Amino acid sequence: MKISLALIILTLLSSAGTFAQGVTGEWYGVGKVKKAGDHNSYLSEMVLKQKGRKVTGQISYFFRSAEIKTKVTGTYDPSYKVLELNARPMLNYQAKNANGADCPMEGSFTLKITKSKATLTGQFNPVYAYRITCPAIDIKFTKSVPGKTKEPAEIEEDKAIVNVEAAAANTVAENNADPIKQPKYVAPAVIAARPDSTRKAAAPATAPVLNTQITPEQKVSMALTERAFDLSPIIDVDADSLKVSLYDNGDVDNDSISLFYNRKLVATNQLLSAQALTFTLPLGDNVNEISMFAENLGKIPPNTALAIIYAGEQRFELNLVSTYNKNATIRFRRKAKNSDPKNVN
Repeated sequence: MKISLALIILTLLSSAGTFAQGVTGEWYGVGKVKKAGDHNSYLSEMVLKQKGRKVTGQISYFFRSAEIKTKVTGTYDPSYKVLELNARPMLNYQAKNANGADCPMEGSFTLKITKSKATLTGQFNPVYAYRITCPAIDIKFTKSVPGKTKEPAEIEEDKAIVNVEAAAANTVAENNADPIKQPKYVAPAVIAARPDSTRKAAAPATAPVLNTQITPEQKVSMALTERAFDLSPIIDVDADSLKVSLYDNGDVDNDSISLFYNRKLVATNQLLSAQALTFTLPLGDNVNEISMFAENLGKIPPNTALAIIYAGEQRFELNLVSTYNKNATIRFRRKAKNSDPKNVN
């Protein structure tokens, strides 16, 4: 059966109309606490309205016998299909009732659209100050499309649409294979000098070979500053160096990171797992900054890591959360050493 290109495009537009608004709509899911043991789940409904990149709305969730409602705001990045929600209070997983303690939680979700449904998969994560008492909450929101009985002609059209969508998806995948955009390089023009203007123009001189290749290390260093830095409070330590061990936090889901120390690259494209990535970093006199750059978001966004850091006899256990919009950053400062009066002349 022959189907015109215009008909295919029209059908694509009409069939995608339900999800054309991005994250606008009603979403349903069940939040599960990333903590060992049995805990109450968060039966959730999220109603969002997107205008440009700005997102507003409300999330409602049932916890024990209480229904909690709170306003949400955030942004949606259509390039990476990532929804970032600003911190809002959510009941602590150990709360006994609606009057229990709250946890300020940020949301990070990835949008996936198929012909039958759209999903927002990700986590609510505690802000830095609450990282110890408030574990992350995994949740997958779903927005279903009502089904209908299709005529034979519609089935044939769907086959053609699937082929078009598959080709488009392959193109998008190729373009988005590396989330770090490589800057375009324009080689300077090479002008050959002519000592005698009366002579005939000679054949163009061979331009020198310029090294326009940008290494992966250079790309990730440039991309680092394009994202915001989620800065931690400054931790004062009595040591000359830090021993840093990084693990995938929670489920091992193929999170990959690059690590920077004082904005200088230490390791690139490292896979987080149950085995530690360990680094020894010297402490300078000023504030020292460790930044975790997300190379991807893994299977369960966002990119999360558990950092266990030793500074002399001090031990710190910190949760790091990075996305395509921000770098997790922790900061240390070496305490000034008191001079020994016995050594004063």
